[in-house]
Amino acid sequence: MARYHQILLLTFAFFFVLVLVAVFHDEGILRVFKLQDQMAKMDQSNKTLYENNLKIRKEIKGLKSNSLAIEKIAREKFNWVKPDETVYQIVRKAAPLQKSN
Repeated sequence: MARYHQILLLTFAFFFVLVLVAVFHDEGILRVFKLQDQMAKMDQSNKTLYENNLKIRKEIKGLKSNSLAIEKIAREKFNWVKPDETVYQIVRKAAPLQKSN
C-alpha cells in the first residue's frame, strides 16, 4: 500500500511540475496568450490600414479620371484661385468681453 502511495504522489508531483513548466516556461501558455493578444491587435491594425488603402485608391482613381475632383482638392487644400476670380474672406468680429461685477 505504501508503494501505491509513493507512485501516486510521484505521479501527481510529475504532473504538477509539468503544468508549471507549461504555464511559466518562456514558450508556455502565458506566452501563447500574449502572442494571441498581439495578433488580434495586428489583425485590427491591418483591417484599418486595408480600409484606408481602399479609400485612397478610390480617391486616386477619381483624381485620374475627373478633372473637377482635382480642381476641388486644389481649391480646398491649397486655396487655389483662378486668375479671373475674386476671393472674399468673411472675418467675424469677436464678441466683446463682459465685465464681471
